[in-house]
Amino acid sequence: MKNHILLFSFLALFLAPNISIAQEEEKVTVKISGHIWAESIFDTRQTVNAREGDVLLFPAKKLLDKNGEDINAKASFNMLNIHSRARLKITAPTFLNAKVSGLIEGDFVGSANDKIGLFRLRHAMVKLNWAKSELLAGQYWHPMFTTDVYPQVASWGAALPYFPLERSAQLRYSYGATENSKLSITASTQLDFKSTGPNGPSTEYIRNAAVPEFNLTYVLGLKSNFLIGANVGYKTLKPQLSYTVNALTYKSEESIGSYHLNLFSKIKMDNAAIRLGAIYGQNLYDFVMLGGYGVSGTNANGESEYTNFKTGSYWLDVDSGLIGEKITLGLYAGYTKNYGADNPITGAVYARGTDIDFSYRISPRIIYGIGNVRFRCEVAYDTAAYGTPDANYKVQNTNNVSNIRFLFATTLHF
Repeated sequence: MKNHILLFSFLALFLAPNISIAQEEEKVTVKISGHIWAESIFDTRQTVNAREGDVLLFPAKKLLDKNGEDINAKASFNMLNIHSRARLKITAPTFLNAKVSGLIEGDFVGSANDKIGLFRLRHAMVKLNWAKSELLAGQYWHPMFTTDVYPQVASWGAALPYFPLERSAQLRYSYGATENSKLSITASTQLDFKSTGPNGPSTEYIRNAAVPEFNLTYVLGLKSNFLIGANVGYKTLKPQLSYTVNALTYKSEESIGSYHLNLFSKIKMDNAAIRLGAIYGQNLYDFVMLGGYGVSGTNANGESEYTNFKTGSYWLDVDSGLIGEKITLGLYAGYTKNYGADNPITGAVYARGTDIDFSYRISPRIIYGIGNVRFRCEVAYDTAAYGTPDANYKVQNTNNVSNIRFLFATTLHF
């Protein structure tokens, strides 16, 4: 018995330091970061926008008064701090032999125009990382917002409406056969970035479809100077649960499915980088882009049938730090096109920009930074071609309307 006690005592003395070290290595750590963002914006005319004019989409179309004067040909100015942000990055003890990390992030943009200035959730997710695979669960960038390649513009809105912007609740599994490639499959729903329908923008349409949106993404060249990738996705919406015919209410059977495709690439050259992409898809409303869907007829039971609007978008972004380490120059160019509906529209329309044939933006920028402080200047020239849609909502007899936005922002990163 004494021998057993001595043995256990010896093992305890030997293992105690190692247990203490293991516990110390496995503790939870939290890192606080974020930025304070103060910006001023000036537009030469009224715009289609969000968040007190801060998130720019298009120049507003001409609105003539009784004297033929354009009411929307009026400049606008604003100063905002709503993009100030705080984030917590968390690491935790290993789980199922995976490295565990998490992210919680929020800002003051609000979840809608009438909630601007209120703190809102941006990201809240946990990641499990193994040697060649990763599992992500929570709210994070939608797969269409490709974090490996996106425009480096100074203004907020991620170059909307030419580049998709959406964060979504999701479950994403990624596998990398090599360090240079990654394949991901994602199931997601909606929260702040919603599809629209008979009851306006809402998450109810994808919730009532009872099927998440699915996306497949492949990226090649993660560790090289040339990266190329693609994302393809499909979502299903159920616009209504019931419909009425001759004052009688029936259970709805109709839904609508839509696809989207995103091709993207990045080329690095010394201190410069070129990023570019092309997007084509149906019903891109939830990405804050042109598009949506509409009623194309009725089925044998008298219920509305639906058809998608098709949208194309093409963009290029170049930046360079060749003028010293403190100055970065950049140029962004984007173009989006309304390709109309799959079938003629006969009823209600649930879409954005249905009277716009195309729109484009050219925006040079300069960023000057010392330490944690940055000065950001950007000039964005936007043109939208407004006209009259035909039965398939292809826009004709267009008239171009332009706006110039001047932006200056001061940022402190911590």
